[in-house]
Amino acid sequence: MSRPRRRKSATPAPTRPRASRARQRQRLIDACISALHVHGPSKTTVEKVVAIARMSPGIVRFYFDSKDALLVASLEYLSAEFEEKLLVPVAALRAQPVAALERLVDLYLGAEIASTRKVSVWYSFWGEASSRQEYYDICGARDSRFAELVYDLIGHLIRDSGSYHLDADAIALGLIGVLEMLWQDFAFQTESTIDRAAAKRRALAYLRSVFPGAFAATKGREAAELPARAYASAALLEAERRALFRRSWQFVGLERELPAAGDFLTLDGPVERVLIVRDASGRLHAFRNSCRQRPHALAMARSGSFGAEICCPLHGLRYGLDGEAAGATPGGALTPVELAPVNGLLFAREPADAVPAPPAPAAALAARAGALGAPTVRSHEVAADWKVLIEQWLERAARGDATDFELPAGDFGDSWSAARYRTLAGASGRAPERASFIAPNQLIRATAGGLLVQQVNPLAPGRARLRTYFYVYEARTREERALGYVAARLVARRITADIGLAESVQRGLESPGYLAEGVATAAPALAAFRQSIARLLPGGARDPGDLT
Repeated sequence: MSRPRRRKSATPAPTRPRASRARQRQRLIDACISALHVHGPSKTTVEKVVAIARMSPGIVRFYFDSKDALLVASLEYLSAEFEEKLLVPVAALRAQPVAALERLVDLYLGAEIASTRKVSVWYSFWGEASSRQEYYDICGARDSRFAELVYDLIGHLIRDSGSYHLDADAIALGLIGVLEMLWQDFAFQTESTIDRAAAKRRALAYLRSVFPGAFAATKGREAAELPARAYASAALLEAERRALFRRSWQFVGLERELPAAGDFLTLDGPVERVLIVRDASGRLHAFRNSCRQRPHALAMARSGSFGAEICCPLHGLRYGLDGEAAGATPGGALTPVELAPVNGLLFAREPADAVPAPPAPAAALAARAGALGAPTVRSHEVAADWKVLIEQWLERAARGDATDFELPAGDFGDSWSAARYRTLAGASGRAPERASFIAPNQLIRATAGGLLVQQVNPLAPGRARLRTYFYVYEARTREERALGYVAARLVARRITADIGLAESVQRGLESPGYLAEGVATAAPALAAFRQSIARLLPGGARDPGDLT
């Protein structure tokens, strides 16, 4: 019996791979943009497009129903490119309005978006908008998103700088007008004759005229000296607290300082008073260290133990170690504060919308935290602005002074000469490490003798509080105990010198004859710090004397 013959299936028609089709479609769009650049919308034809693309006329029909569909696709491509390469990256910087506006100017006037070819096409479409509704719809939506973003960034900058007398809508409209005029200039030039750097300088000059000091004259330029009154300005200090300190991570202590349930640490920070407590399950909680009835601290000491409950000594309010109200206590739980443990170091800040981001520089220094004993904590009131101390730290780091722990010969007797100290430090295997600066106000330094944390907080214009924590390594030998003792003395010596120098600088700044000469170039870290302050200067302050 013969087997039935198997019917041959029909061979499917060859299909062009999807990636190949996408490339061909994009090739036609690129050719259409080139044709629009040369001929304009009314004189652009399918024949001219395929001639530029070097493709057959019939293939256009495979991708586009008509010439109008090809033109609209080209416009949609440019609009999508503008969205992806300008609106999205600039919007990602909303929390940093100065950086976002600088990025916006750079991208808007850059060669990728603002080539003569693409700019001329935009203007061609805008000219057709009144007669072609689809053009108007696409351009109008894109223009609205752009205008809203500019307005939002300008409004954010006004709030950050406290310049509430400025009109965000008028300033945003002015910036858009400046950029439009520069685009028009591009449209009548060739790529070789466009001076993009000059165009960007002109746009930033407009912003700088409205927000003095907030925008660098040229990219990468070191920030100039701040005006003397910036170190004694109540208006600037309020802007600094709001923009720099409000949600900054602040060091509170080491996790190992809270070994048992009920143990607590406190911090009087630049904005918030913080209370960290370990509960019965071993979990750490962070709260605002403030009574719900009156704003006094629930815990007055820097460290201690509550026992089983957190109690208000004045009003009798009671809370569990997890912050929940206990018994008949009214008002609900204690106000939470964000807590970030970083390899044994504890940082806290006011609650923020963003996901907590522990300060990365501390992680490298925290590896030794497990071998540290109880800290020596001291607080110093300094007759100098907080920024003066920060600038000293950054200047010293720029000089490569990584240790600061030089011991003059004979300072502690012949047996503790500088050479003897360095020899002992080397033998300990704990060579000094470079300090890490955690913006805006902290310096953490691992030394051969221990871990030093310095925090400087503003008290008032021209006055600050410097808090220092020095954790000495747990000593196993006599020489290690001696090393910790000498290191503590050296820390005290350096802090005294820093305070004296800062107060001297402040007196100089307040001198009627002070003139910022700027004889040396500011190091990058110092320039960046000064720039972060300069952008907060009140918007109407054209002259340092205008600061109040």
